[in-house]
Amino acid sequence: MHSLTKTFLYHVLIASVALAMNVTSARASEDGGNIVFNQMLKCLKLPADAPSAYNFLIVAVIKDGSADFLSVNFRTPPSEWEKTAAPLIADAITECEPYSSISGRMEFAVTRELVEAGSKN
Repeated sequence: MHSLTKTFLYHVLIASVALAMNVTSARASEDGGNIVFNQMLKCLKLPADAPSAYNFLIVAVIKDGSADFLSVNFRTPPSEWEKTAAPLIADAITECEPYSSISGRMEFAVTRELVEAGSKN
């Protein structure tokens, strides 16, 4: 019963995040999220042996060029690798400050595909 409840809560969290965003803020958030994501990649050192697929939802509030609030959320119950990677992602976001051209709430995904594509640039 416990794991069923936990899984349900993950889905409720994602659904409520999706409902809370409107189209305008989603667009601005996406652009700012790309800036934070691309800058974060410069400092990101993920653990070895990454799974074939992972998906983190990052919520960051950028204020005065730095991460004023940061949350790393899982779309599904996290693996041990994801539990290890999450604080490293958060660290990379704060280490790669300042984010001088943006402010406000940013939401973006960190997936294997995006990390691999971004690290090639």
